[in-house]
Amino acid sequence: MDRIVKISRKELYEQIWTEPVTQLSMRYGFSDVWLAKICRKYDIPRPPRGYWARIKSGQKVPKTPFPKRKEDPIISIHVKPPDAKIIAQKKEVTYRRPSIPEIVVPEVLKEPHPFVEISSTILTACQSDDAGILIFLDDHCLDIKVSRESLPRAIRIMDALIKSLVTMNIEVSISGKATKIKIFDVFLSISMGEELYRRRLKAKGHNLDGYYQFGYNLYDEQPVPSGKLFLSIGDLGLYSSGEQRRNWRDTDSHRLEGSLKSFISGLMKAATRKKAKNGNTHEQE
Repeated sequence: MDRIVKISRKELYEQIWTEPVTQLSMRYGFSDVWLAKICRKYDIPRPPRGYWARIKSGQKVPKTPFPKRKEDPIISIHVKPPDAKIIAQKKEVTYRRPSIPEIVVPEVLKEPHPFVEISSTILTACQSDDAGILIFLDDHCLDIKVSRESLPRAIRIMDALIKSLVTMNIEVSISGKATKIKIFDVFLSISMGEELYRRRLKAKGHNLDGYYQFGYNLYDEQPVPSGKLFLSIGDLGLYSSGEQRRNWRDTDSHRLEGSLKSFISGLMKAATRKKAKNGNTHEQE
């Protein structure tokens, strides 16, 4: 039997800013879309996109102030009791492969995801190692290891990837310098890097008066950034080398921007296999 919960605008406002709408709506037994309509009807502000991700990363994000009204009606919410069949269906949907949206990497970064915005600031201020790759020490940075020249492009690709994962209700987090995602209740890590190539440099003049070295070379080789980026999947567990693809990269004929859908598909396959290894539910197409 349904029961009616009467709540003030202020109380619902506090609940909206205490837990994600998707979780709150499940407690009331209806969709988050319907709860959003209630908020619009009664002028109750909701957290903006990316709010909970920023809170989870340890940031202090201010709430949108509660708007006062001359009339403050009591809201009646019909709470439906949990239905075992519905709960089972929801659990089944959780492990069903979501559709992958079309992903376009813009030429200019606009409204970056909070993780991307923070990481861009951190990496811009970082020093490079001997090979020209930026070194980050901050635990709140996405796992991006590229040169300063490739950073703007890497940031745009990662922003488009993360926004697509969030749209698919795939959880993204940062933990101990690792970028983690959660698919089908399975955690994997993702990272972005830049390939290096070896540049030949003329070796320093050999000291003929010193100790003689066999195999003296006229040239030294120094690793330098190539400009070619790649995305990798980690935390795969014990897999044979040919069982699961791990890397997606730039090639001479295909840029990484065009491989993001394939990369997300690879993430879902990896999560399915890892879950199966643990004896859990199979993924549904």
